[in-house]
Amino acid sequence: PQRFFDRTFFTEHLTGMAAEVVRRLSGNTTETSAVFNMTTQFGGGKTHALTLLYHLAKNGSAANRWRGVSKILERAGVKSVPDNCAVAVFVGTEFDSITGRGGNDGTPRRQTPWGEIAWQLGQAEAFSHVAKHDADYQEPKGDVIDMMLPRDRPCLILMDEVLSFFSSYRKAGYATALYNFMQSLSETARGRENVVFVASVPKSDYSYTQDDIAD
Repeated sequence: PQRFFDRTFFTEHLTGMAAEVVRRLSGNTTETSAVFNMTTQFGGGKTHALTLLYHLAKNGSAANRWRGVSKILERAGVKSVPDNCAVAVFVGTEFDSITGRGGNDGTPRRQTPWGEIAWQLGQAEAFSHVAKHDADYQEPKGDVIDMMLPRDRPCLILMDEVLSFFSSYRKAGYATALYNFMQSLSETARGRENVVFVASVPKSDYSYTQDDIAD
């Protein structure tokens, strides 16, 4: 992580976004957003930005000494990156809903984005709230999402390459379920003081099929 920050060029946009996320994770909702929709060209830095947010949230106050972080903290108006942040990462090009994850390693099998996100945020306790939703591939709504999110610490949810998942599972109906989940997650995050949800989709029209555009 430290090497990543040493090699990162902190543009105005990247610094501002990171500062807003750190500020929100710290529980300050003034002039902050709980939801970020990153729409950029391929090579536009969206995955780099998500990686930066991941390292900040995972390392907490240990990141304070890294290059560029003092500038982020100054912009955020906080003294430190908050510690003990729950972090979940979903990458649409990596997650396979047919085979799922877990099930043969002592962990429950997760075959949906919400099941995997819940497991990463709070393992068995958080997953228990969406276990039935995961098995039935039925997206949870706000009340259930609120229960699966931790209440005793900050929470950062990162979703990358969402379009790939949409395209792969459209015929199975999973794309609509994911869209509904992301919408409900967005609204739930806005109602919490220290939860941030960041999702990325490509901007270029060449990245979309006609079905993607229709959706």
